Amino acid sequence: MKRLAVYAHFGESPKVARYVSYFLKELRSLGFEICFVSNSPVSIESQSEISTLCQKFIQRENSGYDFSMWQAGLAEYDLSKLEELLLTNSSIVGPLQPLAPLWKNSSVNQCDFWGLTDNDEFGLHLQTYFMVFRRQVIQDARFMDFWRSVLPLKDKQQVIQNYEIGLTRRLEEHGFKWKAVFAQERMWSLFLKRRSFVKKIGDWYYNRGLPGRNTTTLLPDLLLQCGMPFLKAALLRETHCHVSPKMAFELLEASSLPVEILAELRLKKNSACGGS
Repeated sequence: MKRLAVYAHFGESPKVARYVSYFLKELRSLGFEICFVSNSPVSIESQSEISTLCQKFIQRENSGYDFSMWQAGLAEYDLSKLEELLLTNSSIVGPLQPLAPLWKNSSVNQCDFWGLTDNDEFGLHLQTYFMVFRRQVIQDARFMDFWRSVLPLKDKQQVIQNYEIGLTRRLEEHGFKWKAVFAQERMWSLFLKRRSFVKKIGDWYYNRGLPGRNTTTLLPDLLLQCGMPFLKAALLRETHCHVSPKMAFELLEASSLPVEILAELRLKKNSACGGS
């Protein structure tokens, strides 16, 4: 085993969404051994399907967030045998294009760990829905020390501060270099170049500057244009700034996502809204 992916899952229904299986199939095609960890009940039928794609299936109580799920998955493995580790979760829909080119991206060639996007809210860090760690990080004792320290915190803001921001910060302090493929600085620069003078004034007046820093929820269209292979699932359920669920679905419809996945996502959206 050289490549391990630990997938943290949480679903509203015991039936695992089709976009989840679609993502797992892509990871398997890249040579990853997959450990599937769920904090929500999974039906027997879905367990059977997941077992054909993943080497390990862990069903646990809904305690803690993603970091607790990743912790549970990592505890099942001898990390000394790994060359690469991917931590990811069910908060993203995709891939909307092949993942393999990400590993060939020049921006991540010389770093020790990398992700897709970064965020400077409360402290600059990689967003943890998709993070890749190379051997030099995995083999470092301080990496495992971090995972042993993870507690099943109930407050999401505490999880972000202690673990999401904390992981990037701790590894950085120990000399490890990191990169985001779609760095927010570049994304906001592209965004502003495309804004008219009037719209820039509106941005400043209504938001006193840029409208937040989370590019995954604020600039999904621009990210996809630049090659981002995922869309945040939360965008399909509620409006974030100027991005409505309608706009999010249109972005998916313009992608290569299979029609049966689109149909299932649309059905869930309509059910949530009381539609037929």
